[in-house]
Amino acid sequence: MSLQLARYLKDFSEPRRPQSPFLHDGAFAGSASLSEEPAFDLSAPEPRIDVEAEREQAFAAGRAEAEAELGARHLAEVEDLRKAHAAEIEALRDHLERHAAAMIAERFTTMTAWLADRVASQAANVLAPVLDEVLARQAVENLAAMIRAGLPEGDGIVVTVKGPSNLFEQLKLQFEEGAPMVLKHLEADDLDLAAEFGDTVLVTRMAAWADTVRRVLA
Repeated sequence: MSLQLARYLKDFSEPRRPQSPFLHDGAFAGSASLSEEPAFDLSAPEPRIDVEAEREQAFAAGRAEAEAELGARHLAEVEDLRKAHAAEIEALRDHLERHAAAMIAERFTTMTAWLADRVASQAANVLAPVLDEVLARQAVENLAAMIRAGLPEGDGIVVTVKGPSNLFEQLKLQFEEGAPMVLKHLEADDLDLAAEFGDTVLVTRMAAWADTVRRVLA
């Protein structure tokens, strides 16, 4: 049979088995034995990774870390504000204490001066009549002594006295009954007494003394 006809005839021979890729020659080459290294990798497959869960977990961790950092920063800022506020309060307290001390000292000085003026005024009001009385008595006594020293010898000498009647009455008491002179009074709107006899004129200094006392007590 020619080769041309054999191409068209059905092949009744036993079909050939395909060779397994795992059983090709040299498949187990380089292996000492089957017990040393398995021919197939029978380990468990890698677990499946949930990308969405990993993303959410990473987001939550980052958020927690950011919140912790912001919280710590906020607490630090609050503490700085508290310290600054405390310093301002302390400075304000110190200023108010100094101002209050100065104001109290000023008011105390003013009150002391006012009280001193009031006491001096009251003392002057109380002492003025007493001093006037003392000065008047002293002036009358001095005038009586000068009249005795200046009278010429003889009886019936007339001594004319000008001034307030109350001082004239005090002057009369300075002379005993039967004195060698006659006291004649002329009312005058004056603080001083003036005694005239002959060419002699004697005058008290009540007005000048009273003015000096008033200036001292003022």
